[in-house]
Amino acid sequence: MRCEAGHAYPVVRGIPRLFDAARLSGEKRRTVDAFGYSWTHHPLGNPYTEEQWRDWVLPLTPADFAGKRVLDLGCGLGGFMQYSRAWGAREVVGVDLSEAIDAAAARLGPEAELVQADVYRLPFRPGSFDVAYAIGVLHHLPDPEAGFRRLVEMVRPGGLVFAWVYGRENNGWIVHVVDPLRRRVFSRLPRGVLKWGIALPLAVVLVPFLRAARRLTWMPYRDYLVWLGRRELAFVHGVVFDHLVAPTSHYIRREEFERWFRDAGLVDVRISWRNRNSWRGLGRVPASAG
Repeated sequence: MRCEAGHAYPVVRGIPRLFDAARLSGEKRRTVDAFGYSWTHHPLGNPYTEEQWRDWVLPLTPADFAGKRVLDLGCGLGGFMQYSRAWGAREVVGVDLSEAIDAAAARLGPEAELVQADVYRLPFRPGSFDVAYAIGVLHHLPDPEAGFRRLVEMVRPGGLVFAWVYGRENNGWIVHVVDPLRRRVFSRLPRGVLKWGIALPLAVVLVPFLRAARRLTWMPYRDYLVWLGRRELAFVHGVVFDHLVAPTSHYIRREEFERWFRDAGLVDVRISWRNRNSWRGLGRVPASAG
């Protein structure tokens, strides 16, 4: 593909590769490689259930997707794209910078609309979409708020913007214990060693504890542990690996997250807990004057 300015980009296996690898910082490249490995070494089934999708995107409903053009930013295997289509979206475009884009193509088939591109340099005209969402993506960027602003720019006047991020509240043990180990040790290990030699044994040990959490009403962090305990070992393994492999993770306070929406000029903003350790946010781009 060649743009009006004369820049040329390859189309590989039917997917436009609209990014410049030379522009990627070391930190961003490590993050891309980490999640590319994660998704390309994941079973090709949908990693998420529809119940999880509904919980993640509250308060969005099928009516918000019906007949709409939708952007899935950081689509991974395309699990959320599948549910967006099932909710009646007219078109769903998935964007990912990592090799996960190829895994998404293998899972979703040739009808999937996929683009390999950088969040900060999205190859779409502003206002191209009716709905845009980023679930579990922004907090892994070097500058999460800048990524959010790019997401907002993609949505037409009157359209909806949704994001889900790690919360700072109730995550003190991760911020002060897990996160330093992840940055200094785990994210620097060979991916195979981390996934199979560390994350899998941790998941095996964790699963019985998660099952017991349902009966321990006094337990801190219980909402998240009960939610995770409903899933099979393979899912828990993936969650543990993702928490350890990411070179960059930000934990964002509610007031900061809400400010992103306010500073972007969004209206009808709704911020809500998810499992009392992460934040969902929904806002609407103001309709054009007149």
